[in-house]
Parts: sequence; C-alpha cells; structure tokens
Amino acid sequence: MVEPVAIQKCGYENLDIAALLGPLGGLGSIIKKGDKVLLKVNLLSASEPIKAVTTNPAVVEAVAKAVMEAGGTPIIGDSPAGAFSKFWLERAYKAAGFKDLAKRLGIELNYDTGSRIVEIPQGKVLKRSKICNYILNADRIVALPKIKTHMLMVLTLSTKIMYGSIPGLTKARYHARFSKRTDFAKMLMDILTAVRPDLFIMDGVIGMDQNGPGSGRPVKIGVMMASKDPLAMDLAVCQIIGVEPLGVPTLREARIRELWPKEIGFPLLRPEDVKYKGFELPKRAGELAKGGKGGKLSPSPTDKCIACGRCEALCPRKAIKVVEKRAKVNYGLCIRCYCCHEVCPENAIDLVEIK
Repeated sequence: MVEPVAIQKCGYENLDIAALLGPLGGLGSIIKKGDKVLLKVNLLSASEPIKAVTTNPAVVEAVAKAVMEAGGTPIIGDSPAGAFSKFWLERAYKAAGFKDLAKRLGIELNYDTGSRIVEIPQGKVLKRSKICNYILNADRIVALPKIKTHMLMVLTLSTKIMYGSIPGLTKARYHARFSKRTDFAKMLMDILTAVRPDLFIMDGVIGMDQNGPGSGRPVKIGVMMASKDPLAMDLAVCQIIGVEPLGVPTLREARIRELWPKEIGFPLLRPEDVKYKGFELPKRAGELAKGGKGGKLSPSPTDKCIACGRCEALCPRKAIKVVEKRAKVNYGLCIRCYCCHEVCPENAIDLVEIK
C-alpha cells in the first residue's frame, strides 16, 4: 500500500491548506459535521513564534478555518513541559499567539488539565499510562508538529508529537523511568499506538536546527507537509533535510517493529524538489542516537540564569537546584535527559563536556 505525503512549497503568508490536503481526500474525508476536532499543536513552552519553538499560529489559523469549513469545531490544545495547569497553559497560549488567534476566530483553547488511565495492549515498555482528557474527548485529532531538532531524540516530528498527550509532570517521570534513549523511543512509539491522530500537518516553513527543541536556530525550510501516516511523514522530512532516518531513535524503533510504510507516494512535490542544505543536528547527535544512559554532553547553567526555578521543578531526578540565585547541577544524579535545557525561558543552560 502506498502512503501518500503531500509536500507544498510556501511561506506563512500564502498557506493553502485545501490544496495541500486535496491529494489526501481533503478534510471532508476525515471530519464529519459537528465533530470536535483537536488541533494538537507543538506547545513546548511559553515562547513567541519568532523563536520557532512552537507551531506557528498562521498554520494553526489556516487549519482551524479549514476545519470549520468542513463542519467541525476546532479546539487548540497541548500539554507543555512542566506542570499541566491553567496558569502555565495561559502563559504558553498567550506567548505562542494562540490566545489572540482563538479570540479572533471564536474558537476554544483547552484548559481541561484532567487525565485518565488508558491501557496500551501493544505497548512494549508502557502497558498503561495517564492520557490527558483533551485528547480522549476529541472526536478527531489533527496533529500539527514542527520540523525541529531534539537533544534527546535527534528530531522531534510526527512520531513524537503525541508525547503531549501525557500530563506535564508525568512526562518528567517518564524521562527518569526511560532514561536510555532506546527505551524512551520505545515509550514514544507505545504512546503513538494508543493515541494516533487522524491526520498530520507539518509546519516546515520555519523549522529549527542545532540544539533544539527549545534553544536551537530558526531555519527557513519553506515547506508544508501532510499525511495520515506519521512514519511516512517523518521519513520524507529526513529526505528533505538530509538525515539518516535510522539515526533517529523513534524511526529506528519503528523500523524494528516493521512499521515503516512499504512505499511512500508524493502526489505534489517530491523531497528532492524542496531539498534543504545545511541543516545541522544537535551536538553529538550521532552518539545520542545510539542509546545508553547519557552522552558526554551535560547541562551547564550560565550567567544568563535568572533563578526562575523552571529547571528545578521539571528535573525528573532532582539533579538541578537553584542555590544562591543560580541553578546548579548535581552531575552524580543527572541522567542527561536535557529537560532543563528544553524549558529554560532564558536559554541559560548550555550543553558542554564535563570532565
């Protein structure tokens, strides 16, 4: 069976969601009138769009309008890093531009922070897990991932987007429980089998390379992509940016599980038509992809630290604490999961070799 991936070259100013989804049958083939449609964004932290940390609001707006035209009711949601609370959701929605967007379109932002235990019969390392209500209560899910690097998983694309279905602090516990990168990738794939979206629309207009997902470099890739298959989508992204897919832990785990599509079709543009040169992976990305407890790079707070305490609150092993107005790391406890690096609002944590 051929899994189609639609690729479109564009900017945020000329998005055409109808043309992008046409080869996939359009939203009408997925959404029924009256459906509550979750737009599952990438909302890592309270970060403005220019930093390319979150799904761009122009993409979310275009998809929301398309959902309404198809007769659905869109709701925007995610579970950012840290505590899953209305306070932090409000901050993240506002910074990312989603609050203004929702008000302008008259659509809903999710503030339900509840969750329920869900069985995962096909899970390899995760047989049951808390899943957020906002995921479970949706009739349809349209995931809106972004092309970004990730210090732990090399890339964070469609195969990682549903980690946001896990309540905030439970994600921190999973970082401790699945500290080996191979196990973390298995856990992510287990979650994807439990809560797989109906459609994936990738924001690749402005992506992020180098040390993502929160502190990398915004890069203009200039593409939008769509597919019903997350693996087909991510494999196509790897072709566009020149990355070996087996070096990405989630894709390697999917290959082991024989989940890769046998054939990928490109009804619009092909990856070679939109090839991006110069995409830089995180430091030691090759080493990170091999698994193990941790690489040689360790988090190191810098003078930019404002002692906000976000890193301390999120660390799954309590290895980082604010002491005398500066975050300090206990490297004997640190498992190099890089959660602190991801969520620091000041980009005040470097990744360096600690001898």
